[in-house]
Amino acid sequence: MDWGRAKTVLIISFLMLNVLLGFQLWNSRSDKVHSLTDTAIAMEETNKLLASKNITVQMKEIPKETPKLKAVNYKETYSDKTTISLPEPVSTVNFFGRSRMKSVLDKAGVNHAEQYELDPAASKEGLQVMNQMYDKLPLFDITLQLLEQKGKLTGYKQTYVEVQSGGDAKEQKVISAYTALKSLADIHLKDNSVITDVRLGYHGQRFDADTQYMLPVWRVVLNSGELFYVEAFSGAVEGTQDGKETADARMAR
Repeated sequence: MDWGRAKTVLIISFLMLNVLLGFQLWNSRSDKVHSLTDTAIAMEETNKLLASKNITVQMKEIPKETPKLKAVNYKETYSDKTTISLPEPVSTVNFFGRSRMKSVLDKAGVNHAEQYELDPAASKEGLQVMNQMYDKLPLFDITLQLLEQKGKLTGYKQTYVEVQSGGDAKEQKVISAYTALKSLADIHLKDNSVITDVRLGYHGQRFDADTQYMLPVWRVVLNSGELFYVEAFSGAVEGTQDGKETADARMAR
């Protein structure tokens, strides 16, 4: 074996590997810089637009995450259209502590109670709304609705689904919450609107099929109870005919 030739080949191979790793590192940093720059630009443009329409945001902080997500398929396992009464009303004091909530709901016969989390923006007096979660994000249309009277839970309505994979769909990076707000405020939000909640999750229209699907969306809730879904890939705004949907109407579906 020609050791001199072999060493030369190894040295060249290591050099090429270092160049490749260096390029990947530079490209990763470059993408990160561009992403931060794009986010900063989106924040500035959105804040200017909101200010021009006197739209206020009553949140401590607008979400900054822009994860890679894809559409998900699901099958509805069951959906109770009528209210199931609890054997005994349960006090709501400290109810939403995780262990107490699970214990009470298990006793009440609520299946998969641990898979739901409270949705304060959709809840109101007399109705506590919880969303089924998938990969730490809420399925906005799949709810556990807890009926409350005089500080006690009296019954519930539940929808539960089995989430399947997104099939052959590829993951895509979602638009930022600021970009979604800009898309919404450009046309759909009236002057002097007050935004109370912006949250990333999943939402989809219902079709006459066994398997349904949901897309990642930014849900925007106003203090009036109006809510909007902004598709998190394209920025398209979804709503009813007048471009909006009340929280009560969504609950009644």
